[in-house]
Amino acid sequence: MNQSKVQFAPKGTGIELRGDCRAMFASTEHECIIAGPADTGKTYVCCLKAHVICARIPDTQGAIVRKTYNALAGSVLQTFARVIAGQGVRIFGGETPSRFLYPNGSVIWAVGMDNPGRVLSTERDFFYVNQSEELMLDDWETLATRCSGRAAVVAHPQLFGDCNPRGSKHWIRERARQGRLRLLVARHTDNPTLYDEQGNPTEDGRKRLLVLENMTGMRRKRLFEGIWATDEGAVYEMFDVNVHRLVRKREAMKRWLLAMDEGFNNPAVILVVGEDSDGRWHVFKEFYQRGVLQSEVVATADALSKEFSIANVPPLVAVDAAAAELIASLVSAGLRAQGGKGRVLDGIQAIQNRLKVQGDGNPRLTVDPACENLINEFESYIWRDEKDVPVKEHDHALDALRYLHDMLSEPSGAFKGIRDTQPHHHAEQPVEVSIIGSDFFG
Repeated sequence: MNQSKVQFAPKGTGIELRGDCRAMFASTEHECIIAGPADTGKTYVCCLKAHVICARIPDTQGAIVRKTYNALAGSVLQTFARVIAGQGVRIFGGETPSRFLYPNGSVIWAVGMDNPGRVLSTERDFFYVNQSEELMLDDWETLATRCSGRAAVVAHPQLFGDCNPRGSKHWIRERARQGRLRLLVARHTDNPTLYDEQGNPTEDGRKRLLVLENMTGMRRKRLFEGIWATDEGAVYEMFDVNVHRLVRKREAMKRWLLAMDEGFNNPAVILVVGEDSDGRWHVFKEFYQRGVLQSEVVATADALSKEFSIANVPPLVAVDAAAAELIASLVSAGLRAQGGKGRVLDGIQAIQNRLKVQGDGNPRLTVDPACENLINEFESYIWRDEKDVPVKEHDHALDALRYLHDMLSEPSGAFKGIRDTQPHHHAEQPVEVSIIGSDFFG
């Protein structure tokens, strides 16, 4: 077994790794995650680690994993492509890579937990999990059993990953408290492209940090401040990403619903909600954009209505009853739109009830991981001090859900004159690597 030690590089050469990014590269624990706000270099160092393991140790079998495969190509695999550029690594799969083959026989597979296939059917030397916070604990533990060292060619089989902070009770924090995984912390000053050696922000760094600083709600706390936070006074304090963020199959849905909130300066929202045979809701998709003309919103709703029709029956569409012009435009486009009107507190209570875990261990409302804006609102929507009125912020997608409840709760006459059978009228070579600091390969 050829396991060359990665040496310290002379000052000013090689790739600079700082703080816990350096610690992640050198880590040997069976489970290790580096957490921190956005743009700290944590994804880069994990990609670099995966690459160096395979480049230096022949016949290594590794994998880059994310919760869903579709999320890989537009995110971590782009960073990985920059790391391996010019290193003689063959890429299979074109724009949606499935594996990376090294000249020394090492292989890195790209896989989503939604369709793991044969990658999880056999032992691997390592798994690198991008955005580890997206995984359920069961997902993580499944991966841990597939890199136990039974058939390893590396000295330290490892399940490692990066993550952004989530809620204060997330399983990653709990597992770290229990001593089952090493949790490292990346900071913006660890990124050499943001801060120089003296700790001063670079010109580019100031611009990138300003984008993060201008975020609001939970996003700012987690992606800029790096806090594992659950807002005090949260309206939906029972919302838990470990329970309510879920991937479900479209085939399990018996009907489809669209929930909308009007907006221009504020975001215009369209949520695609599936309802199963037990009356449970699952939010599959979201449209959430500012500065969009009403005509484009209607066109988007129309396209989603076509996509999620069942037997030529388009979804019901719920809108704020006060948005008369939007309702008229939707109806003119052939959509089954109706205003939902009810007391705000009643609607909030109804959504709270749906979030509660039932006797069978499941809630009656779940959200796909791709619906990041809705998830952010669930975690950011808070009560005013008097506790009977919510703060009018971070509520646009939540309002859309409330309108959906209100519309479906109308005692009678909803969609009067529009039959559920109404058709929808549309046509359907080993590399030499110098790293500043590591004993991983020792």
